[in-house]
Amino acid sequence: MENIKLSSFVYYQDKNFYYFWKPAGLASSRWKSVSFLDLMCDEKNNESIKNIVKSQLEFFWKEKELWLLNRLDWPTTGLLYFAKNPKVYNKFRELQKEWKIDKFYVVEVYGNIQEWVKDNWNIINYPIMHHRYNDDRMVVISSEDDKKKWKWKLHEVETEICEIEYNEKDKLSTIVVKIHKWIRHQIRIHLSSIWYPICGDKIYCKSKNQSFDKLHLFSVGMRVDGSVL
Repeated sequence: MENIKLSSFVYYQDKNFYYFWKPAGLASSRWKSVSFLDLMCDEKNNESIKNIVKSQLEFFWKEKELWLLNRLDWPTTGLLYFAKNPKVYNKFRELQKEWKIDKFYVVEVYGNIQEWVKDNWNIINYPIMHHRYNDDRMVVISSEDDKKKWKWKLHEVETEICEIEYNEKDKLSTIVVKIHKWIRHQIRIHLSSIWYPICGDKIYCKSKNQSFDKLHLFSVGMRVDGSVL
């Protein structure tokens, strides 16, 4: 990973944010290996990227990750949002705490998830927590006894299934999901917990049929509810 280079950055901007497209196989922020932020700050970048970084550093500093507002898992492709000034950053965080920002993903899972939705509500709301012995995993807590035991460590989150399209030939479902809190691995562990793991997920997939090399999980954007930034 240390040798990875982005020949060009795909991005868009409006009055409040910079939106950058992150490829799969790259950490969003500084981690064990080179990250998207590291590549943004590379002195070899073209002038447009250098100017964006320079503009961000007028308000923020590298330790604050250029005011990155969201993070995507290492195997996830999608949009990274950067606030253009402290006012936007603080307002965004305020709305986030109030659950007024929706984050949407397109996901491909094994099996016909419509069968599960017919028998259940379209919201998965099992609390999750970090695995006690494995830093790379999260776990679902479903029993009432365990909820009481680990209450102080639990993240109460919801993953809502908004749209479903089933491919009968390949036995795969393409779904759109919506989340609010964005806890680490939330979508992956929630879908695995109802026995519809994401295609290619090497951590939570309970199927022996690993027919995909990459995780099919794409962040497609966010929607702010109510207040205008």
